[in-house]
Amino acid sequence: MSASQNGTPSAQPEPATPAWQRVPLRQIALGTALVALIVCGCVLVLALRSVFLLLFLGIVLATALSPLFERLRAAGLSRNLAAITTFLLLLTFLGGVLALIIPFFVAQLGAAATSLPQRYASFLDMLAHAPFRLVRDLRPLLPNDPFVPMQGDGALSPDMGEALPPLLRGLASGALVLLLSFYWLSYRALAIQSVALLIPLNLRTQATEIWNEIEAKIGAFVRGLAILSISIAVLSFAGYSLIGLPGALTIALIAGLLEAVPYVGALVTMVIAAMVGLAISPEKALLAVVVANIVQAIEGSIVVPRAMDRTVGVNPVVTLLALALFGELFGLVGALLAVPLAAALQVLLDRFVLRGPAPESMEIGGRDQLALLRYRAQDLASDLRQQVRSKGAEITPEADAGEEELESILTDLDSVLSAAQEQTP
Repeated sequence: MSASQNGTPSAQPEPATPAWQRVPLRQIALGTALVALIVCGCVLVLALRSVFLLLFLGIVLATALSPLFERLRAAGLSRNLAAITTFLLLLTFLGGVLALIIPFFVAQLGAAATSLPQRYASFLDMLAHAPFRLVRDLRPLLPNDPFVPMQGDGALSPDMGEALPPLLRGLASGALVLLLSFYWLSYRALAIQSVALLIPLNLRTQATEIWNEIEAKIGAFVRGLAILSISIAVLSFAGYSLIGLPGALTIALIAGLLEAVPYVGALVTMVIAAMVGLAISPEKALLAVVVANIVQAIEGSIVVPRAMDRTVGVNPVVTLLALALFGELFGLVGALLAVPLAAALQVLLDRFVLRGPAPESMEIGGRDQLALLRYRAQDLASDLRQQVRSKGAEITPEADAGEEELESILTDLDSVLSAAQEQTP
């Protein structure tokens, strides 16, 4: 306590109340409940990620089949009959392809299983007599006869018995995906409308547009991927057969399937082909690598621009992030679905991060002439940012200096116009 000028004591000012004590208890409770709901939602999504993955697979398949479904609908078929016809045609096509491939595939696998031990022994002998010590040092690290468990009396081994439950689960999951696709084709509009009713009225139109854009991009990707995978499989089979590589059909089928895994699939196929060729001779391995590179060159210059780039257009960075994330969460299936999931993520990024605000959401502060000028300045700045992101030239600070300066001028102009609006009575 201190004294004033007339000698009377003056009271000390009370200390300020901490900020957290001024927050109402109801607001603290609501915030805590919101955080708890978010955490529980994340845990639930992780726990049920397999279910969500199957649902997404069903929607992806239905989206890819939607053009055929819509053509059947335009021909006068009902929704259920069009969906049934679509899946009958799909199953007929897949059954015909499998009927043509499986006999040849089984024959090649049988021949490979018979000759594999001998080729492996030749490969070990080649390593042992290699001219380089580094290569010779690899020989002791490899087993002498890893194919002993493959020999037997043909009875069902315990390992095969343990593999049956996962196989049955895989078949059940495949059937569930087909059912989900069927119901999504038949009741897509009703499902979207039902979900839209849970969204606030002012956001329903935007949410529906985003979902339609995601579906269009994913459908284009799946149809393009089907063309791409078939093309890669045919080219690989022709190339590997031409150089006399054993198991050419098997490697070609692997190449077609792994084409769905961006960047990694082609490398894995090349390694497999090189290892099969190396079991025969180094020259055969080199020819296998050459064939794989020729196939990738044809893919990059001819097939991909026509089948994928114009319809999907997913940013490579987004693709790599999706590949790492969903591959970690869902394994091989997640890696196969990395690009369609990246396409959905790309749409969300374009809408909420990269793309400028919609005209109706721009803050222009009224309907007078100043508001019109603010609208035009903001719209021009948004168009400028979009043009900078989509230009094909190399991005350098010098090349972008003009665009950044113009965007800064437009931002300052919007601030000046906003200040003028506040001063206008």
